[in-house]
Amino acid sequence: MACEEDEDRLSSLTDDILHQILSLTPTKDAVKTGVLSKRWYGLWRSCINIYFTNINLEDESSILNFNLFLSQIYYVHHFEYILFNRFYIDIQYSADPNDIISHSIPSLSQWIKYAAGARVKFLHLLLNYVHGNLHHLNSSPHLPSGVLRCKTLIVLKLRWFLVKSFPFTDKVDFPELKTLHLEDINFKTHSLFMLFLAGCPVLEDLKVANVFFLEDKTDEDDQVSASLNLSNLIRADITNCCFRFPIKTLFNLEFLRIQLSPQMYTPDDFPTFHKLTHLVINNISDLVLQMLHHCPKLQNLELYQKTQSESWDNREQGSWVVPKSAPKCLSSYLRRCTIRDFALQDLHQDIMLARYILNNAGLLQTMTIWSDKEKHEIEIELSSCPRASATCQISVS
Repeated sequence: MACEEDEDRLSSLTDDILHQILSLTPTKDAVKTGVLSKRWYGLWRSCINIYFTNINLEDESSILNFNLFLSQIYYVHHFEYILFNRFYIDIQYSADPNDIISHSIPSLSQWIKYAAGARVKFLHLLLNYVHGNLHHLNSSPHLPSGVLRCKTLIVLKLRWFLVKSFPFTDKVDFPELKTLHLEDINFKTHSLFMLFLAGCPVLEDLKVANVFFLEDKTDEDDQVSASLNLSNLIRADITNCCFRFPIKTLFNLEFLRIQLSPQMYTPDDFPTFHKLTHLVINNISDLVLQMLHHCPKLQNLELYQKTQSESWDNREQGSWVVPKSAPKCLSSYLRRCTIRDFALQDLHQDIMLARYILNNAGLLQTMTIWSDKEKHEIEIELSSCPRASATCQISVS
């Protein structure tokens, strides 16, 4: 009886409220509500958000069934031509790679073309292969060309696609895009990647992870990189990328997460980050200290050593000599410091780095150490260390 009363209570709500509820629900579940009663039948068709999320495809049969369901929903929406704000696809593949490629989503291009006409604002196309690194597979699904026609996008997130060209256009143009996340993307050339970024003039949030190129870098690629302007960018996350990102374009950032390699970067590559207050960086000591000299107002520093990519080897972190002078941010601005993976490879080196920060960070409030070993020795070493800040608290976990 209570269940019937609850259903009646829901069914008595206005269409607008029910549409809002369904628009927050995964599309697969929203469709199922049609069996509740005549009141609910067909309401899902007017949802302004399309969510195909938490989809796990384990074999050829599940891939084909999902593709069929996706096509059926497309034809319903296409027939009624409903405008929507969000289109999310998030698929976890654990099937055989050959089945994934052979049965890639046939209606995806249709959906994207429809989304462009429906003035979609938030577009997530996230594919994932759970048994290994995606770029190691023989092929990746081609990025639907219709993505480049979605001029109303505010947020675009892509994972596991191949970009070989920009069909139907000689440039990328996302005039309203503020958030761009690219993960496990294969571009044919460096220039295509840089032109993709250049087509986002108001971009504020950029994430680049596991981006690779099919062709070697050329002089033309360098020219395109040199002309890149990301002056509106305030947040950047650049990791697991075996190429040299034009860091000088990031001068206006407030938050930066980055992996540095001495084989790719030198201090001359760094701009002065006048607005940067939060830096997350892999612990390559000499390069980190050089970077800090370019972050005069840094307040929050996070150092780590573990990385996702085998190509980033912790052996890059060599010995270092304690500098005679300290970066301005240490003495005048730094409030919080976190060092992860402490003693992962060399306890003595990490102790020297921590002591150096404690000796020079006059306004430091907390230093947090994360380590899987030698915790007691770390506590003893750092507890007796002189501190420039009398109020600094040290935590070892």
